[in-house]
Amino acid sequence: MKKTLLFISLLITSLILFACNGSSTDDTVIKFAWWGTSDRNIATYQAIELFEEKYPEYTVEGEQSPWNGYQQTLNNRLNRGTEADVFQVNYNWIYSMYGEDYFMDINELDLDLSKYPVNEHNPLTVNGKVLGLSISETGYVFYLNKSVYQAAGLDVEDIKTWEDLIEAGNTISSVTPGKYALGRMDAQQVAIMMFSYLSQITGKNVINEDNELNFTQAELITGFNFISDLRNNGVLISSNATDTHIDGPTNPNWTSEKYGGVLQWNTAISEYQNTLPNGGTNLYMAGMFQQEEGEQLGMYKKVSMAYAVSKRVEESDTKKEAVKTFLEFMTTDPEAVRILGVDRGVSNNADTQAILTAATENDFVNSLEWKGHQVVQTLFNYQLSIDQDLYIHPYYEHNTFRAIYESPIESFLLNNINANEAATRIINRFNSELKRAMEG
Repeated sequence: MKKTLLFISLLITSLILFACNGSSTDDTVIKFAWWGTSDRNIATYQAIELFEEKYPEYTVEGEQSPWNGYQQTLNNRLNRGTEADVFQVNYNWIYSMYGEDYFMDINELDLDLSKYPVNEHNPLTVNGKVLGLSISETGYVFYLNKSVYQAAGLDVEDIKTWEDLIEAGNTISSVTPGKYALGRMDAQQVAIMMFSYLSQITGKNVINEDNELNFTQAELITGFNFISDLRNNGVLISSNATDTHIDGPTNPNWTSEKYGGVLQWNTAISEYQNTLPNGGTNLYMAGMFQQEEGEQLGMYKKVSMAYAVSKRVEESDTKKEAVKTFLEFMTTDPEAVRILGVDRGVSNNADTQAILTAATENDFVNSLEWKGHQVVQTLFNYQLSIDQDLYIHPYYEHNTFRAIYESPIESFLLNNINANEAATRIINRFNSELKRAMEG
């Protein structure tokens, strides 16, 4: 009797674990995981419903998640072998998550990559294996709130250089006290702004080909002094200690239009736009400010996100065909492309761009995402023409390594340390911690 009860107990436990792991032997079921806002979730589920209508032989199980915690959850599932068949990833995760061990080479799906720019999938390729399908590329772009500038008698279209921005900050703080040309920026945003500024001066990427910091201590001090100039002239708040809100889009000073701008990935600007009055119709894409008007420098770029495929898919030709059909649908089907729009950014796939350009129900070309995408591509391509490659290093945003430069920047923004100390802290640990992160 005890043996029978033990057997039943083990059987029930096995079934529970089977259900919890979401395992399925049905190769016509496609599990798809992503992170995103409510807008992205709604559009994605609409596209999934359309896919199932057009391909009734397949079923898609969607797994939506917020950004916070997604990477850790995915990492845990990869280690347990319970990841979805297709999952959204940041490009750097291919390196930090040992993508070659867990991600399928999408060359095996025989997808047509000829419609993408020739080098787009190079950052997603390790030892000849393409470990992700590029969804979009992105870069940091400035967006300005016309309302804040107009209240001070300014036109955002006149702001082209850093000097213009500083002059605008002085005017805004004088005419409309309590308002700023930009406002509060976190350490991540300030880091890329400072590195963009330094790249405009030096032509150098943050990390060089030897995987070491490319800026000298003197250059870093110049960058920190530049941030001080912005804080002393009404562009940034004087100290982040005066505003401790860590979520930019919902910061009351942003939503009440006291802060006049933001530096953000062009793929994520809708998060800021949606929390402004009137749906953010007064938000203006200002591009990247320059040392001199007319220059096109300081633009860092990367693959924004990609669709990766579980290595388990290799085991079944039926599953491979299902996943191939799903990926082709999500990236090139005219109806699906129009539903998904630019919420994951602007795809460089020629067919996808043609579909969005010709769309009549939505003006995708005049969206903030699209305008930002054009600036990112234009500046980056110009930089390549003069031998400046500012592609973002795959470990620049590594979870533990990024603290090496973000923590000193945060302390500086809180006025806890000066420019020299902040630069020294970065110099002292940057190369050793980057090496450690890359060695895993």
